[in-house]
Amino acid sequence: MNQLQYSTGAFRHARAQSAYSPQQRAIGIAFAAIMEVGIVYALIVNLGHREAPPVLPPFNGYIIPDDMVVDPVPPPPAPKFDPPPISQPITEVVLEYTPPQPIAITPPPPAPIPIPTNPQVAAVFPPPVPVYTAARAIAATHTTPEYPSVARRLGQQGTLRLKLAVSEQGAVTDAVLVNSSGSDYLDKAAIDWVKKYWRYEPAKQGTRAVRSEVQAVVEFKLQ
Repeated sequence: MNQLQYSTGAFRHARAQSAYSPQQRAIGIAFAAIMEVGIVYALIVNLGHREAPPVLPPFNGYIIPDDMVVDPVPPPPAPKFDPPPISQPITEVVLEYTPPQPIAITPPPPAPIPIPTNPQVAAVFPPPVPVYTAARAIAATHTTPEYPSVARRLGQQGTLRLKLAVSEQGAVTDAVLVNSSGSDYLDKAAIDWVKKYWRYEPAKQGTRAVRSEVQAVVEFKLQ
């Protein structure tokens, strides 16, 4: 039994060898070798190949210590320009105003009436009326009116004439404008000042003080 099995296997092997020619066997061996080489190459390319890492350039930086930190450069100073030369100096002119003294016009007193010495003529003519003495200005009270600031700014000036009513005590009770200076500010300032400050020696009829009227002139002039 054993011999039969051996013989049958030997027969099959010999038959298989006889079925392929030497060329077919060489082609099979070559094909198998090519497949192995391809598999090995594929394994090498796909599994074992890695790209080389890039080569970095050398690092040239360095760390600056705190004591070597340079402060920022300050900005340049602002340019200085010399003022332009002044060819002609400016002269300051100071104007001083000196108000003029008012001019008061007082009519002269009437001449006294002479008493006749002839008894016969004296018997014909009645005794004379007591002598009238006109009011006289008290110079110390006749101060200059203050120049109105509005009139000074407007450059107004002029001369005005007043008719004054003087009481028995010598006070100016009323002032009537006869001739205007041309400025309401000047006229009003003069009337108010004269009524407030000017004084007269009252007129007298004989020895008795009486009311009277006098004229006065006030001048406003810018210096």
